[in-house]
Amino acid sequence: TITKLWNAFKFTQQHLKNYKIRKIKLQPFDLWLLSKLNNLIKSSLFSFENYEYSKVKSETENFFWHTFCDNYLEIIKNRLYSPNKKAEKESAQFTLYLSLLTILKLFAPIMPFITEEIYQIYFKKYEKEKSIHLSNFPKYDTKLLNKNLEKEGDEFIEIISKVRQFKTINHKPLKEEIILTLPFKYKNSSFLSDLKAVTSAKEINFDKDLEIKL
Repeated sequence: TITKLWNAFKFTQQHLKNYKIRKIKLQPFDLWLLSKLNNLIKSSLFSFENYEYSKVKSETENFFWHTFCDNYLEIIKNRLYSPNKKAEKESAQFTLYLSLLTILKLFAPIMPFITEEIYQIYFKKYEKEKSIHLSNFPKYDTKLLNKNLEKEGDEFIEIISKVRQFKTINHKPLKEEIILTLPFKYKNSSFLSDLKAVTSAKEINFDKDLEIKL
């Protein structure tokens, strides 16, 4: 986990050079992540107060490895590397900054050294606190909770997972272009842009069931 945290930080640092955090209109998958992150903050606060440190460690690791690294970082890569998508890129940058800092703060009581190292290298100059261990614990923000958006985002994560499985079974690289057919209920979904990018779908159609073709 320490190695993974360091690698996630180096990726984040690369895409936050000279970035000044400011609130902007966030994209659906960014809001999806922040909603899930706030659920984690709430459960971590409760667990810490009840001395259930192992539960905080387990839940934070699960969020970090799977929700943040396996899914979210892969989804936003297209936006981060696309200079023509300024607003979409800034939305990803804002979410990257806030989410990684929050993850570090959740890990800090359990992994004090790596979290302090990353904080000193990057976050200190923005957050102004001398140490991550002197900073405020993340605040649970109910304004960032969105159950409906979480549910729809989870459904799109499942679609992305099925596309990955399809490409693996067919011995194709993840960047291999596909034709994707989705159920009609997703026709006007705000998640479609990120889905198209992360799955390398050259075409998205709509019918009764999910279908993936090369």
